[in-house]
Amino acid sequence: QKQIKTSTSTSTSSQQQQKQSTKKQTPKKVVVETQPQQPNDKEILEEEQSSPVSDFMAFFKPPPPRQIELDEVAPVSKPIKIEMAVKVLAHPEKVSWGGEDAIFTTGRNFGVFDGVSGAEKEEGVPLYSVTLAQQMKQKVGKNSLNVEEITMKMLQAAEYADIAATGASTGLVASIGEDGFLRVVNVGDCSVVVIRNGDIVSRSKEVVHFFDCPYQLSIESPDRPIDGSVLQTEVIPGDIIVAGSDGIFDNLNDETLLDTVYTANFKASFICKNIIDTARTISFDTDATTPYARAAQKKGYDDYKNGLGGKVDDVSCVVV
Repeated sequence: QKQIKTSTSTSTSSQQQQKQSTKKQTPKKVVVETQPQQPNDKEILEEEQSSPVSDFMAFFKPPPPRQIELDEVAPVSKPIKIEMAVKVLAHPEKVSWGGEDAIFTTGRNFGVFDGVSGAEKEEGVPLYSVTLAQQMKQKVGKNSLNVEEITMKMLQAAEYADIAATGASTGLVASIGEDGFLRVVNVGDCSVVVIRNGDIVSRSKEVVHFFDCPYQLSIESPDRPIDGSVLQTEVIPGDIIVAGSDGIFDNLNDETLLDTVYTANFKASFICKNIIDTARTISFDTDATTPYARAAQKKGYDDYKNGLGGKVDDVSCVVV
């Protein structure tokens, strides 16, 4: 993965101003106003012609605009019970220090953070991805969050990591509401899918600057949580939620992922381990058909001229 940097010609004061400006950004709840339909000229002319009906209707005025908050959902009597499992497997060359992926879970919330391999790092300083995960675990609590709350807490965690950590990281944070809705904010190329009755019924959207350069959080990046994609989708008992870093979704296409999920013992921990192990095995297979290989072939990567092959990487997974 490539690192995004702001222009080096920017003065220190302007960088501080930009950072301050960035910090002031706060997500706003989307509101839709439904306006009453306006009459056309012909209708106005007809209304001006006096009649008993028109005189009677003149006493009535159109209703005021109605506001509909898109994040509102009807409460349910019993929150969906969840079982959650996580696993992280470092890149073979990074095992000695744990790799660059990090995960947190707490209550009905979870997150996946993928450290950007191409970002410059200072030895002896905590990794940006690990710091984000630690900060989010402290901040989110056990109750579910709405999109606005997720975005704000991700911003607070990123601002702390800007000072205390090194490197850069993508980030996906999700919350399973007591109202039965999964809410996700995704900055970069981590992914989450909802599986129901053997099919993927919903998925998050990746946000990238260009191939192999995802949106990322760091002190040198202009990207912030408010720039990420948002997913809000209803989940029902029996659904399986799979979230992971690109080490999972670069190596597993939809068919392989579904096969991996349904061949495992139907427990979150077994499904999670099966996904991790399958992704790692395929990453070493130079003849495997993978999403990354197809995309890299289109971009002219020499190592993927035939459109085949896995991608060795850190792999991290959350299964709910």
